[in-house]
Amino acid sequence: MNISRKWALAALLGAAALVPGTAQADGSAPVPANIQADITKTQGDVQALHDAIVADANKIQADVQSLTGSTDLSSIAAALGADVKQLASDRQSGNSAIEADWQQLKSDWQAAHAANETKGQIAPLVKAMVSSNLALRADLQQAVRTARQAAAGLRQTVRQQHEQDRATKLGGGTNGGLGGGAANPGLAAASGAKSVSTG
Repeated sequence: MNISRKWALAALLGAAALVPGTAQADGSAPVPANIQADITKTQGDVQALHDAIVADANKIQADVQSLTGSTDLSSIAAALGADVKQLASDRQSGNSAIEADWQQLKSDWQAAHAANETKGQIAPLVKAMVSSNLALRADLQQAVRTARQAAAGLRQTVRQQHEQDRATKLGGGTNGGLGGGAANPGLAAASGAKSVSTG
């Protein structure tokens, strides 16, 4: 499940509190402690995912900047490949934590409803969390888009430079594998949509 579906699920959970049959909101009704803990944990894990992905995207941009002007394909592929792997790892672990959070919140919410502990006081908290999550999602996606564009730009620049160098050599020669993404997996992955897509 990708990141965008996590935020979509958040919206669905918020909407679930507004279906027919839900009690009128009672601002004085206490929020069950486990529900509040679930919301707090979910917010924390979403923030952690955001921070990790944005840091990974910034690392890609920093490496692209430091590698600009280099024609060492191996070094470029190794650096950007490591960055992309870190981003993918952080995304996977973060998504797993968030998915577990939602499942726990959903379970506790249903139990509270069955125990007649829901008086409409939970929905506003979830809606506020959804709004915050959507803002974090937009910021995260922008950081990844910027990193992807930077990596794609470096790849194009290196490819053009390599082709120019090849053209100046007598007898032609190979293209160093830059033309095919598989020969330079780190470089190709850093600029590929699937490698850094956030949905």
